[in-house]
Amino acid sequence: MNSDHQYPSSVEIPEINRYIQQAYTRFAQGDIEGAIAHFHAAIFLHPQSAELYTARAQFRKKNLGDYRGAIEDYTQAIYINPHNAFFYYWRSQTYQELGEQQKAIEDYNAAMNLAPEGTIYYVFDKSSKQP
Repeated sequence: MNSDHQYPSSVEIPEINRYIQQAYTRFAQGDIEGAIAHFHAAIFLHPQSAELYTARAQFRKKNLGDYRGAIEDYTQAIYINPHNAFFYYWRSQTYQELGEQQKAIEDYNAAMNLAPEGTIYYVFDKSSKQP
């Protein structure tokens, strides 16, 4: 990992993308455990890659319905790179889908404060989806 520990180096990016692709390939083959194993392996090798945590979070949420696991991964990504508005935004969506309005609003506000004006929009409503 490069010296600032926030962004993967140009050498690491293809390797990280390969792990993510392999995880989705395993998932497409019906091998959920293999898919998660690829994410775990990539994170083990690149523990400071916030992008890997968000990729695993999105995979967990979308494909496994694992909202709590997704929140843990988004939280880790935020810990690694607290200045990325999208990490807060994606976690706010996940909290919203869990019906945790206050946490969703807090993360959404953090995202709005970090994002350039007009780049993030989201509507909170009381009919949030419950997993």
